[in-house]
Amino acid sequence: MSRKEILELLAAGQITADEAAALLKKTGQMTAVSPEADTLKPGKQPSWLHVRVRDLQTGRNKVTVNIPLRLVKFGMRVGRKFSPELDDLDWDEITSMMSDMDAGMLVDVQDEEDGEHVQVYVD
Repeated sequence: MSRKEILELLAAGQITADEAAALLKKTGQMTAVSPEADTLKPGKQPSWLHVRVRDLQTGRNKVTVNIPLRLVKFGMRVGRKFSPELDDLDWDEITSMMSDMDAGMLVDVQDEEDGEHVQVYVD
């Protein structure tokens, strides 16, 4: 059975994530894929903000959001005009930090109580 066939069975809900992992391991086709594995070319700034929420029991993604960083910056400028409590933040510093940050994981949290794995990263 090929990796693609195993993943298609998983996507169709015909096998569980654990069964898929066991099959992939058995066939020697299991490779760890992580957002951190995606590397940028030297000197290239990250341009996307990614948010992933995965169900720990099923292994399926509950939320997948990809937002261009330019849109995030724009949204911050617009949002502070409508939320007075946001005026206390130094938006120039936040925008500067976003422009200067390197690609990689920003938040990686496993919530055992809610059964979720949350990742926020830029690339």
